[in-house]
Amino acid sequence: MTDGLVAPARLCLIEKFLSCPSSRLTTVLAQDVVVSLKQSEMLARVACARQVLRQSALAPEQVVAIALPSSVEVLAMVLACWAEGLAIALLPHESKREGAGIEAMLALLDPALILTSEHIAQQLAPAWSERVLTNVALVERMQVVETPVDEPVLSRPESLAILQFTSGSTGAPKAVCITQAMLSANCQAIAERVSVAAADRMVSWLPLHHDMGLSALTLAWWCSIDLVLMPTSEFSRQPLAWLHALSHYKGTLSPAPTSAFALLGRLAGRLRDGDLDLSHWRYAWVGAEPVFHAHLRQFEAAFSAYGLQAGVLQPAYGMAEAVVAVSLNTPGQALRVRWLDTQSLHADGVVREQPEGAPGAAAYLGNGTAVGDVELRVVDEHGLEVSEGLLGSLQIRGSSVIRRYLKMEPVRPQASDWYDTGDLGFMLDAEIYITGRTKDLITRAGVNVSPHIVEWSLEHELGLAAGSVAAFSCIDSRHVKESVVVVIAVNALGNRDLEELRREVARTVARHAGVQVDDLVLIRRADFPKTTSGKIQRQALSRLYLSGKLNPAAVATDAVSA
Repeated sequence: MTDGLVAPARLCLIEKFLSCPSSRLTTVLAQDVVVSLKQSEMLARVACARQVLRQSALAPEQVVAIALPSSVEVLAMVLACWAEGLAIALLPHESKREGAGIEAMLALLDPALILTSEHIAQQLAPAWSERVLTNVALVERMQVVETPVDEPVLSRPESLAILQFTSGSTGAPKAVCITQAMLSANCQAIAERVSVAAADRMVSWLPLHHDMGLSALTLAWWCSIDLVLMPTSEFSRQPLAWLHALSHYKGTLSPAPTSAFALLGRLAGRLRDGDLDLSHWRYAWVGAEPVFHAHLRQFEAAFSAYGLQAGVLQPAYGMAEAVVAVSLNTPGQALRVRWLDTQSLHADGVVREQPEGAPGAAAYLGNGTAVGDVELRVVDEHGLEVSEGLLGSLQIRGSSVIRRYLKMEPVRPQASDWYDTGDLGFMLDAEIYITGRTKDLITRAGVNVSPHIVEWSLEHELGLAAGSVAAFSCIDSRHVKESVVVVIAVNALGNRDLEELRREVARTVARHAGVQVDDLVLIRRADFPKTTSGKIQRQALSRLYLSGKLNPAAVATDAVSA
């Protein structure tokens, strides 16, 4: 199976890994357990894993689904799959509900083999049982392999390498088809922008099923540098363990989402002098979520006493549809912060800079310039490119950019075609600034929810007429967060107590859609912006909200007293 992309010949990542120097180390941390292997030992594990795959009689181009936390066996199996010409799909495994959650993913993938825990295996439909290999059984099989495989790599640049699911949609899952050539191109582009050297050491706690977590792993393999992995559950249990690992192993590279830096900035007070040495850390790309200036500044201020240098934290922009990285800053670069008039930006689409902290202004961070051969452009509603300093929809193209999703028509039939990212932003000095989304999907912490689910649940539970509710999410730089906002027509509410209404809205949306509502706004039904056919324009509501023309407090007070 391939994605139809004709790529120039280049080394596949597995070939780069097999040529790593013998001094390279792979270390996997878990609670009270540390496994550290030399390159020769990792190669032996990969050879054993290849034999296990051959015992399963898999054919090239088939898919192996892996729903397990980081371990040496998982790493060996990923590499073994690529060596055997197989594709991988890394699936969520942390949540108690993942057994049910991955059923739709498995139905789309139709994998030839499923590697997972006994706990998740028991939750899967019986139809999958013959394809399941548990982590315990995998370890046992690898230990008894007598003649490990040591044969040429079967993967080719055009081979499918990864089926990467887009971030947590509650609708039908979508998997990006990533070829070996796309993976190689993105790894090389990141390596060049970050200036990765032999002395670097990668430290990561990010889940491997997320594109950012997988990129930390693949970059280390591509660049032949030492790798230290911590299971995500260990970070969740003790977030400061990440920084302790960076300190102990003298990590130089380590990415994370914005929320991790915000959390650790608040936990810094738990440390004692001398607990950490972060002086070796030279680059942290910050992405996967909207990147806010205040969170990064707070983290830098909190940990400068522990050796953290200025210019380590670098905002980045990426997505599974581009393997991972679209744009990155160069190492050591000072944060590029623009204070912008929010009304001008969101109401008029024009960038107007303001003094820092000026009334009505918010901070926007530059996410760097495009990496490798990736091209960026900003277009208007007609698809025409706009000049720098004007807001529009972001489009990308390049050798690592998606051509199709699994079992769907190509989204970029030709290499010259542009891919619409669904994000809003503007360009200044060739650098991209992200301001929001063009799609109606409600996004919270990487999980996408259809606004229709939120709106239907509230109309149903509150007994409201159809068309009385609108829901949207927005990157609210004024309040330094990504907000989920619900707007209800006050005419439909009758004599309801406002505070009880807020609680009922929060409970209903959490129960039906699994997201938290940050703001409830009550307006007149006549004030809903609508299309000529009568449909509510959620993006227009979002622009009014962000530009300050939809004042929640004032509207809510007026509505209740009406």
